[in-house]
Amino acid sequence: MSLFTVFYGDAADCRDRLRDDRLLALVRFAHPPATEADGRICTVDLEALGSGATAEIWLGARPARVAVSEGIYHADDGEVLFLHARSDEYAPDALQPLTAVLYRRLFAKARALGYPHVLRVWNYFSRINQECGGLERYRAFCAGRHQALAAELAEFETRLPAASAIGTRAAGLQVCALAAREPGAQIENPRQVSAFRYPRQYGRRSPSFSRAILKSWGEGREHLYISGTASIVGHASRHDDLSGQLEETLANLDALLAEAERRAENPLALALLKIYVRPELDPAPLRERIARTFGERTPLLFLRADICRRELLLEIEGLATAPAARHL
Repeated sequence: MSLFTVFYGDAADCRDRLRDDRLLALVRFAHPPATEADGRICTVDLEALGSGATAEIWLGARPARVAVSEGIYHADDGEVLFLHARSDEYAPDALQPLTAVLYRRLFAKARALGYPHVLRVWNYFSRINQECGGLERYRAFCAGRHQALAAELAEFETRLPAASAIGTRAAGLQVCALAAREPGAQIENPRQVSAFRYPRQYGRRSPSFSRAILKSWGEGREHLYISGTASIVGHASRHDDLSGQLEETLANLDALLAEAERRAENPLALALLKIYVRPELDPAPLRERIARTFGERTPLLFLRADICRRELLLEIEGLATAPAARHL
């Protein structure tokens, strides 16, 4: 049985991709973002770096059912569901309630379509490190997300999706999500305190996500959806230089992969990585070091972005697969 795939490509070729009836989503990284008539296209206001990939393509194993309802774009192939939606901020301090409402809408839509288990979420919003009304916007987002997930998930700390929260240039909140009919297994990093158990110094509500989700699709087909990973040990940020943070981040990725392999049916290998780097930094030194660690053939997508903590300079997320699924 075949499995849906995800890979990086050139956004300039997206029109050709739209002719493929298996297309679940085409996530473009561009500035300024264009208004797209096709709901399968989700444009994120981030600048792709270098001459490589500028888009992420999700391709189903069979023809996709595509629709938009209640402001949510969704496409599924009978096995996996991709959703995305955005909401405008109606007031300067509206991010918390807006997040709670959008999350509950997305989870309700996934359930209604027969995919009640959200595996992975990508969150994008502007001014992530700025304060509004005395509260950092990332912490306001976390409070809204916690409110929604505490209501949506019966076993809150064992069913949290993998996630990333990234600062963009576009106003409003943009959320993409991947959902399945059956749950995955939550994976935590032994080098880190679980984000949902952070002390209150990081906000009145915890960052509610798992470090990764290991999903078996049957017949030895496994995916590991890796959350945004940074230079954090325990719950504290480490290092104030790009090189030091990169080494710590790579150590965290290595530990997370090892922890996942303890529960996987087969060995896992990275299939692709997405690297977010602060806008003012030169990512060139990172590319060679990452390629040396994970192999020259591992696809990399570099994006200029703000990170959820002011002191963090980069964040890496990705996908690992087992051999039976390594056709990406």
